[in-house]
Amino acid sequence: MKLLLIYFFVLGFICIRDLFKVKNFDDYVVAGRKQSSPFVFMSLMATVLGASATVGIAARAESIGFAAFWWLAVGTIGFWFQAAFLSKPVHDLDVRTLPEIAEKTVGKTGRKLVALIIAVSWIGIIAAQFAAVAGFIGLVLGHDAGTQSVLITAVIVIVYTLLGGQLSVVRTDALQFGILTLGFFAAAVYLFGGFSGAENAALQAAGNLTASSSTAGNAGLATFGNFNLLNEKFGASDLAIMLFTIGGAYFLGPDVISRNLVAKNATSARKAVVAGSFAILAFSVIIVLLGMWAATYAPATAGSTTNPLFRLASGVLPLPLAALLSVGLLSALLSSADTCLINSAAIFGSDILNTRRISVVRISVVVIGIIATYLALQGKDIIGLLTMAYSVYTPGIVAPLAVAIIAHKKFKVKKTLWYAGVIIGGLFGLIPAILASTAKIQSPAYLPLVGIAISLVFALASLKRKN
Repeated sequence: MKLLLIYFFVLGFICIRDLFKVKNFDDYVVAGRKQSSPFVFMSLMATVLGASATVGIAARAESIGFAAFWWLAVGTIGFWFQAAFLSKPVHDLDVRTLPEIAEKTVGKTGRKLVALIIAVSWIGIIAAQFAAVAGFIGLVLGHDAGTQSVLITAVIVIVYTLLGGQLSVVRTDALQFGILTLGFFAAAVYLFGGFSGAENAALQAAGNLTASSSTAGNAGLATFGNFNLLNEKFGASDLAIMLFTIGGAYFLGPDVISRNLVAKNATSARKAVVAGSFAILAFSVIIVLLGMWAATYAPATAGSTTNPLFRLASGVLPLPLAALLSVGLLSALLSSADTCLINSAAIFGSDILNTRRISVVRISVVVIGIIATYLALQGKDIIGLLTMAYSVYTPGIVAPLAVAIIAHKKFKVKKTLWYAGVIIGGLFGLIPAILASTAKIQSPAYLPLVGIAISLVFALASLKRKN
C-alpha cells in the first residue's frame, strides 16, 4: 500500500507541475506537438498495453491457451499498415484530433459523424480500463472489485487526467512503460527460470520427478498446455473477426493516432509505430505465458474470478518482484485509461462542441469519466467491453477514413456515398452490440466484418479522380 501511495504521489507531482506548463489547447491535447521518436514510442506502448493487453489477455490465455497471443499480434499487423500508409499523411494534415482528419479529407459533416461514433464507442474503452484498475485496487485493499474500487479508480484517473492533459500523459508514459517492462519481464524470468519451484512440485505430485532432483525449472514451458496458435476454442473464423475489428483499431484508432499527433514530425511518428509493432509481439508472448503459468501452477480457487496476473502478484512471486509486477500492472492500466479519457474529451470539446477552450475539455473529462464509471459498475468483463467498442468503431470508421486519407489530394470524395458507408458500416457493429447488451440476443459474429466490407465498398465508390 505504501508503494502505491508513493507511486500516486510521483504521478501527482508530475501532473501538478505540468498544470502550470499548459499554456494553450495544443499543450493540453497534443502535448505541444513536439515529441521525439523515443518518447512517442514509449507513449504509444504505454497506451496500447492497457487492460486488454494485460489482465484481458492473461484471462483469455487461462481459458483458450496460447491462442490469446492474437489479441496483440493483430495489433502488430495494424501497426505495419499504419506505418506504410498512414503515418506520414496523417501527421502532414496538421490536425489535433482524429475527427478533424475527416473534415480535412471529406468535410465538416464527416467530422461530426466520426466524432459521434468515437464519443459513443470509446466510453466502453474507458469503462474497461476503469474496471481493470478497480480489480487491482480491490486486490490491494483486500476485497473484490466492487463499487468502492471502481469509484476510487474513477477519482484517481479523472483527477490525474484533468490536471496536465496530454502533456502529462506523454511525460508519465515513459516512466510507466519502463516500470511495466521491468515488472512483466522480471516476473517471466523468475517463473520460467524455475525459481518458484512450482513446476517441480507439480511433477513430484505426479510422480515424474524425485524430491532430490536438481533439475529445477527444467520442466519449463513443456509442462502446461500447448502452443497452437489456433485451437477448438479459438479458430480461424475468430481470428478473421479479430484481425479486422481489433487490428483495425491499431491501424486507425483514436488513441494510437493521437500518438502520431504528438510527434514533432512524420518520421518520428513512423519510427515509433514500426518499433512498437515488434515490441507488442514480445509483450504478447510474455503476458500469454504468464497467464498460462498461473492457470497451471496457481489456479483460481473454486468460485473465484481473480485474474491470473493478480494471483501471481498476490501469492506466487516474492515480495520485491510482486511489488514490481503490481506497479507495472497499475502503470499499464493507468497509462491507457488517461489517454483514452483525454482523447475522448478532446474530441467531444473540439469536434462536437466546436470549441478549443481548455476549460470545456476539462469539463468533458469529468462528464465522460462519470459515464464510464457507471458502465464499469455494471460488471461487464473487460474483453467484452473492448470488443463491443471496437465492433462499433471499426466497421463505421476505419475503412472509409483510411480511404479518404490515402486518396487525399488525388481524388475528390462524393460525400453522400462516403457518409452512407460510415453510417451503414457503423450500424452493423452498433446493432449487434445493443442487442447483446440489452436483450441478450447474440447476433452472428461475422456481422461487423460485413459492415467493414460495406463501408469499404461505399468509400471506394465515393472517389472521383481530380482533373
